[in-house]
Amino acid sequence: MSSTRSAFRPAPVTEAPGEALAADTAVVLVGHGSPRTAQPTLDLERLAQALREHEGFTAVEVAMLNGSGERPAALANRLAADHAVVVPVMMCDGQTVRREIPEAFGEVCRSRLTICPPVGTHPALAALIAKRASEAAQRIGVLPENAALLLIAHGSQRNPGSEQATVLQAGRLVEMRVFREVAAAYLEQPPRIEATLRRLKAPVIAVGLFAAAGRHATQDVADALAAAERTDVPYLGPIGTDPGIAALVASLVRACAGAMRPLGGTA
Repeated sequence: MSSTRSAFRPAPVTEAPGEALAADTAVVLVGHGSPRTAQPTLDLERLAQALREHEGFTAVEVAMLNGSGERPAALANRLAADHAVVVPVMMCDGQTVRREIPEAFGEVCRSRLTICPPVGTHPALAALIAKRASEAAQRIGVLPENAALLLIAHGSQRNPGSEQATVLQAGRLVEMRVFREVAAAYLEQPPRIEATLRRLKAPVIAVGLFAAAGRHATQDVADALAAAERTDVPYLGPIGTDPGIAALVASLVRACAGAMRPLGGTA
């Protein structure tokens, strides 16, 4: 994928900033979680706090599918709100969003819950990535249009969801025409990070398409970059921990608050 020079204009990511939900509606952020580190749970707790403080949502809860944190069914059973808007804080619309999250809520009445699309498919995520990478390029004295942008994702040999979400955002970034080139690489499927970096000429800015700072988004990416022997590639970490994610989540919540996607429905 490649691009040609164009001025960078971030897309709007919120609708009616500060608008509160109905009093009987709560927001539930759902993350993968990790049995090895509590960091993904801490990242979602910080996101929940940002939604309370800056987006006008008073009832925001966090549930995790694995590792530390409360499980979705237990959380839903104790919610006082009549309805909950569930946001998968995940990068792709795969099996986890379509099957595992509905199953994790167990016997909770489906009419009480609405599941939003995952954050990783948000139309404004590309603008957030471009903003973060453009600022990083300028910090090292490089014009964004002279730099290549590398999107690093998990990938999977068994499920195409991660690749589909990555290609979706890469395509949007190409259309924005901010960077010299936009490329994608994966931890667990081709094209791998090392192979991709062999063909990318400096300067290269890398951004992780991960929802939280778990092991994949931190240590595994660092190991892959080290194996590629490209010390000239700044890695900006997982985009899911960017402060701008709160505005994207808020826009998802507002769009889904009318029960557009009930639990167990199709994507």
